[in-house]
Amino acid sequence: MGGRLVLLPGLGAGRGVMGAKRARARSVRACVFSFAVAAAGLGCGRAPAAPPAEDTASLVHAAVLRYQARQFLSEDRLPMCVAIQGAPDGTEARVREALHPTLPDARSSDSCALVDGDVYLAGSRVPAALLTSGPIRWIAADEAEVDGGFTRSRSSSSRPVYRVVHEAGRWVCLGPVVTGMPL
Repeated sequence: MGGRLVLLPGLGAGRGVMGAKRARARSVRACVFSFAVAAAGLGCGRAPAAPPAEDTASLVHAAVLRYQARQFLSEDRLPMCVAIQGAPDGTEARVREALHPTLPDARSSDSCALVDGDVYLAGSRVPAALLTSGPIRWIAADEAEVDGGFTRSRSSSSRPVYRVVHEAGRWVCLGPVVTGMPL
């Protein structure tokens, strides 16, 4: 093309081949810059999730308590009392209502008494188990970590943290969170 000005369609008069290359390079730099700004904004991490409605919290607690009942009471048919920690008044009743289809004999925490480190039904010497749930730490709107607790006697107690997720339209406890172990 030796010294001749070549106009490319759509570039307008006065822009030759070199002008088109520079314009394309500027356009690519602008796209890369826009992408980098957007990626940086996304990479800043998300703010902690706002806690969902109280009904949702009740369902999360119920998922944890169901899991604990299977984990700790599968062989024993002990009377079971449930306590919800770090939740507003009325939550325990909603949780027991949510538990009723699968654990109809779940009692209020007031129905159990701790005597010398052992759990009994209040006013009797009938052995029982105390399951606790709460508080909830929301990871996302559909994921939480929940402190759990099982107490049967001084030598038989556990305080795991559980992972709970919203899956297939219901809240499911995936099990204890395992930390401090190399993979």
